[in-house]
Amino acid sequence: MLEAILAEQLFGGKGHGWRIAECRWNPVLMRIVVRVESTRRGAICSCCGCAVKRALDTKTRERTWRHLDAWNVRTWVVAPLRRVRCRRCGVRVERVPWAHLGGRLTRDFEEEILRRARDTSIQGVCRQLELHWTTVMRLIVRRVEESAAKRFRQRMLRIGVDEVSYGRGQRKYLTIVWDHDHGHVVWIGKGREEQTLAAFFEKLGPRRSRRLVCVTMDMADGYIAAVRKNAPQADLVFDRFHIQRHLLNAVDEVRKAEFWRRDGPARKAIRGKKFLLLRKRRTLHWRRRRELDELLRLNRRMNSAYVLKEQFELVWQARDEDDMAAELGRWQRMLRWKRLQPLQKFWNMIARHWDGVLAWAKHHMTNAALEGNNSRIRGLSQRAHGYRNSDNLIAVLYHTSWK
Repeated sequence: MLEAILAEQLFGGKGHGWRIAECRWNPVLMRIVVRVESTRRGAICSCCGCAVKRALDTKTRERTWRHLDAWNVRTWVVAPLRRVRCRRCGVRVERVPWAHLGGRLTRDFEEEILRRARDTSIQGVCRQLELHWTTVMRLIVRRVEESAAKRFRQRMLRIGVDEVSYGRGQRKYLTIVWDHDHGHVVWIGKGREEQTLAAFFEKLGPRRSRRLVCVTMDMADGYIAAVRKNAPQADLVFDRFHIQRHLLNAVDEVRKAEFWRRDGPARKAIRGKKFLLLRKRRTLHWRRRRELDELLRLNRRMNSAYVLKEQFELVWQARDEDDMAAELGRWQRMLRWKRLQPLQKFWNMIARHWDGVLAWAKHHMTNAALEGNNSRIRGLSQRAHGYRNSDNLIAVLYHTSWK
């Protein structure tokens, strides 16, 4: 039974030119040793894959591969390989169906390593399977290199750009480019400057850059300059949640200013009410609404800021760009003469990025999926307690984000 299972895993069962000659237990090394032999005169060149009618000879030294554990027992495959004379490549060693060229792990065992590497750290995989860290890392890098070119060649129309920090002190950044149509990462670069994103467009090429329809991002000046220079026809869509975060920060600045401007019972009433003010009224419990109404009744400036925050929700419900521009105009007229400096700064930011804000009504796209992927990236870095080499981190990020 074991031999039949191993034969199916290694070379697809009977009739494929190989057979299991011996399967024995080694009590000294505490492992199962499976000896495999060829049943055909011909062989396949390991370099180009051409079939050769007759092999030259058998190498005197056998080759060993690590295979999947059989009943939680380490299993090794041993086979004597023959040499072939290929018309294209010369004298080469024959190809085996259960392993890659030059590898010392079977294909099934490599897939098991890669599967575990998506769910745990590399060091955890090494402890579970008794492997060296370099073995697992090189396997991940090889898989990423094989898949990267294929995924990058896919058609890209709508992409998202965002940065994520890693390392101690939050001073190291990676630029992530996300494909909205296929739902995966297509490129990762070091840094968050204009040159970083320009390197992506250089790799993408001018022809494919001209096909981009829209690019979602935050309001980083470097990213904006890189997109306008390399893909001027693409619509810049500023992320809705980034804009909303700037609005909430402005409302919180009003709350802080009122807290330090007042004293006595008025300051005590404002204390600890940050999230009560920032939360939407429709999602607030009816008991907390009474507390909110009492707070807004005591402070007119905070009441104005809260009303403006709630009124801004109508902007995201606009049907088209003209309707959204009209709603923003109404909101700006409500802000006039309120003397709320943080909200006025927020409006100035909206005015500077007017086209990118209105593009939301046309495309209705955000960086939500990309932000979720960034959370995964931070979790990967923390799970491994950091990476000394950023190239290794990028390879692991590619591997975990691709299915």
